[in-house]
Amino acid sequence: MRAERNEKRGGIKMGALKKIVILEKIEMTQEQRQRLEGLGSVQYFESSTLDECRKRVKDADVIVVDWIDPTPFLENMKSGSLLALMSTGYSWVNIKKARSLGISVANIPGYAREAVAEHLFGLALAILKGIALGDRVIRKGGWEEGQVQGLELANKTLGIIGLGRNGTRVAEIGQKGFNMNVITYNRTPKNLPGIKEVTLPKLLEESDIIAVTCDLNPTSMNLIGEKEFNFMKPTAVIVSATWGVINIHALINALKNKRILGAGLDIEVAHKPELPKELLELDNIVLTPHTAYKTKESQIRRVDICIDNIESFLKGKPKNIVN
Repeated sequence: MRAERNEKRGGIKMGALKKIVILEKIEMTQEQRQRLEGLGSVQYFESSTLDECRKRVKDADVIVVDWIDPTPFLENMKSGSLLALMSTGYSWVNIKKARSLGISVANIPGYAREAVAEHLFGLALAILKGIALGDRVIRKGGWEEGQVQGLELANKTLGIIGLGRNGTRVAEIGQKGFNMNVITYNRTPKNLPGIKEVTLPKLLEESDIIAVTCDLNPTSMNLIGEKEFNFMKPTAVIVSATWGVINIHALINALKNKRILGAGLDIEVAHKPELPKELLELDNIVLTPHTAYKTKESQIRRVDICIDNIESFLKGKPKNIVN
């Protein structure tokens, strides 16, 4: 794939410029490109195979990746370079290996805070108001008066698992937008005003809406299983934009046996095994294809934050370094 290089900028010779390599297609505005190209010699690639990655990262000061797994070519990067991720999560990157090789890894926290929080409420409302079910019924031509009856969010209890950036924004919307009582379970105390911190069983017992906003890690993997569903109210709705925290088979059982009212999941379809057929046949679940984070506004923010990370690193003041 043809790479685009900068000409001389500001009278500085090409050899004096820092080398920035973008290994896959990243949508940028013209202003963002200009800003990035003001930091060094930039190479843009639409896509890169593993062999191409290994060649292209050599001697680069900064490597930018979105979906590509950088672990197989970390050893080809030079010590003292930056691996700039286009994501908040980084569990798929071998952080220890990068550290041992002298490579800094930067993520982009908070860029999809608004997008994810709004999406989670969208999933909850789709279940509570019967929006998705009503849509399906009308399309099939079988609508009957009284077939769908919704529930209100006002004065209900919202339980948030993981009070990070996304969880905090969910709490704000719940309190100010829907007049909800907010409780939370978090590994470390946050002590935020108006939010009561409880144990996980207590949260599951008391919540009408359960929002999973924690990161996926070895501790949170399958955090919500058969045992946890047994704590929940039969009128509870659980929503999540983090795939893997809710055990999918336990969820199917809970939905089939009406142990909970419903669920809404933003699933990573392209990166996970096929979904169980049983899940797809249920009427009390709403699914979206890993789009919670993706809005026009969030995509602009994530590029801005990534460029901020690159600029800070090249100035010797690195930020958002996760290793």
